[in-house]
Amino acid sequence: MADVDDLEPFDDGDEEETEFATIADGATIEAAKRKALDQLRKVVPSFNEADVEFVVMEEGSKGGFFGRGKSTAQVEARLRPSAERAPVADDDLPEGAETLREFVHTVVGLMGIEASVSAGEAGEAVRADISGDDLGLLIGRHGATIDALQYIAAIVVNGDRRERRQVIVDAEGYRERREVALKSLADRTAQKVTRESVSVALKPMSAAERKVIHLHLKDHARVETVSEGNEPFRAVVVSPRHADH
Repeated sequence: MADVDDLEPFDDGDEEETEFATIADGATIEAAKRKALDQLRKVVPSFNEADVEFVVMEEGSKGGFFGRGKSTAQVEARLRPSAERAPVADDDLPEGAETLREFVHTVVGLMGIEASVSAGEAGEAVRADISGDDLGLLIGRHGATIDALQYIAAIVVNGDRRERRQVIVDAEGYRERREVALKSLADRTAQKVTRESVSVALKPMSAAERKVIHLHLKDHARVETVSEGNEPFRAVVVSPRHADH
């Protein structure tokens, strides 16, 4: 795995034009990119992420049975020459993204966790990504802690806005990995419901996680889903689809 010692300056003959680069790996390409950015910041504290070029060296694979042949994604990140000398001004980020970054950075610091926080717009949403060596405490059991942080962050970012923006807070690609796991759970449950013609109630989940299950099985020919119960014990129930649907 790459670390700060792997950072090397690329010299193209002009001593004033130095390009820093690092190689990082991760479970996904996005996770590798975030780790590479974190490694660059340890050497060049202030730069704009728009000045970083990424080269995907390995896309990674899930492997076959029991994960055999599984490989991680590997990315090279290069900071363009002189980019490290350009300070990142607060107004480089949209207002909502900067508010989100400052809030998440403050909370992470108060938790005593050493991590870096980047933020930006992701379509109609604003997103904060947290990078660090050990973020298990921040993520919490089944993502409970980071979900709570995301919920509070949404309140802080939106304030009294009439048109509320979606707020996403992620740590080391957790949400992407969790979504993959939820879709796999949905597929296995649908198979069981179809095979045994019974309804299956899943464990209680957050509204965001229930939405992943509902959307994934929305067009399934043999099953349908509903949410039942009251928060925080509301859960998805997967049942055989009625013939008239």
